[in-house]
Parts: sequence; C-alpha cells; structure tokens
Amino acid sequence: MAHCAAHTACICAIHGGDGPVLVLLHGIAANSDKWSPLVPLVQDHYRVITIDLLGFGRSPKPQWDAYHLEDHLRHVHATIRRLRLREPFILAGFSLGSLLATRYARQHLHSVQRLLLLSPPVYAPLYTITSRAARQRTALYFRLYKFFRIHPRITPRNFERLKHILPLPRSVIRNPITWVPFERTLEHCIEQQTILEDITSATVPIDIMYGTLDSVIVPYNIEQLSGFVNVRIHRLSGVNHAISKRYASAVAKLLKR
Repeated sequence: MAHCAAHTACICAIHGGDGPVLVLLHGIAANSDKWSPLVPLVQDHYRVITIDLLGFGRSPKPQWDAYHLEDHLRHVHATIRRLRLREPFILAGFSLGSLLATRYARQHLHSVQRLLLLSPPVYAPLYTITSRAARQRTALYFRLYKFFRIHPRITPRNFERLKHILPLPRSVIRNPITWVPFERTLEHCIEQQTILEDITSATVPIDIMYGTLDSVIVPYNIEQLSGFVNVRIHRLSGVNHAISKRYASAVAKLLKR
C-alpha cells in the first residue's frame, strides 16, 4: 500500500496493482479505514484508491473552512489530479461520499466511467415527496440533523440515547476537532444536498445499493431514482448503515460482474 499527500489535496492510499482504477469516498465523520472490509476483496482486480475527505481521517481539518460540497470536491479533485490517472475510473461513495461522487461525475464527465452509490442519504425537498410516510421520515431526519448542529456541546448521554435512531459518528464525541467539519458538512452537503439534480445530469451507469435496515435511508426517495435508464438499484436484506463484511461482499460481486 502506497501513500500520497499534497498541500491542497487530501490524504489518500493506493491499494492493489495495475488494474482499472476504483476511487472510494467514505461517509461523514469517518475515514478511509471504513473501506477495510471491501479493499481486500477487490484489490486483485482493481487499483484501489481510498481518500480521507477534507476534515476527517488524516486529511487537514481547517476550522475556518465552510465545508460546502464544492470545498470537499476541490480537495478530492486535487488528490485525483496528483495521481495522474490516464483512464476514466470507477467512483464509489458511501453515504456522504455518494453525494460527493455524484456531483464529481457531473462536473468531470470524461473522468468517471461508472458510479457506485452506497447507502446514499437521498432527501428530496419535502414538497416533492408524495408519500406521506416518506415525507414525515425525511422531515424527521432534517430535524435531527439541525439538532446536532445547534447543540455543539451535545453530551455523551444524549448521544447514547440517539444512537438507536441514527448511526452517529462516535469520532465527533471522542475528537472535538472533528466537530466543525462534521457540523458544517452535515448542513452544507447532506441537508443542502444536490444529488437528485446531479443524477439527472449524469450520463454514466449508476448502481445504487442500500440495506433494508439502514436507519438513515428513506427507501421511497431512493426508489424514485429507478426511473432513470442509467440507474440500477440493489437492495440488501438485513443490512444497516455500515460497510460490513456482508455489504462488502455484495459490492465486490457487483464490481466483478
């Protein structure tokens, strides 16, 4: 495994040999280590690149940054440019990473050959959701996310109470320096997301995968994307919002088809 870094880029790691390139973007308040169940399953077939997103993992965590979608993507793109990739690559994102991956593919049409969106937290504008249950669930997530943003001193006790509702990132409590990136990314990338319009503009094949037990997913919102000719949706029974061995195995099989 080789490592690379740059002043304007994120920290990344390269796994595997000379196969087609697979770039992996992790979720909010996580790091590239979260891909460890998947990497060994695909590194013999792909040259796998894992990136620590801005504000998380080993990448810089500037407290002054706004952490908008474009801020994250600027650093992701700087990282990818430093790698001097010669061929279009497969871009995969988990949760937050799927939102970034979709916008990146929209901006760099000739660089991405395929998108793999894992557990994308698709939250459509409430007025567009015709299902009452889906609209209520989406509204609940928006309220919870706002709660985290306006309570930066959330206590471990409250954290423990809410972990049964959402798979909350423990690193936010353990490492206070991650709070600012978490809070601002939550607001500017997840709450103010653009995945629906980005998918509308995407021309590459898109595979979307999510677990039926995922506690941050609104299945109705995701299933609405099945109407796009370039989108295929894969449901994993009994899987939650984490890259488990079972989840990784399903992703590896999809990539090897």
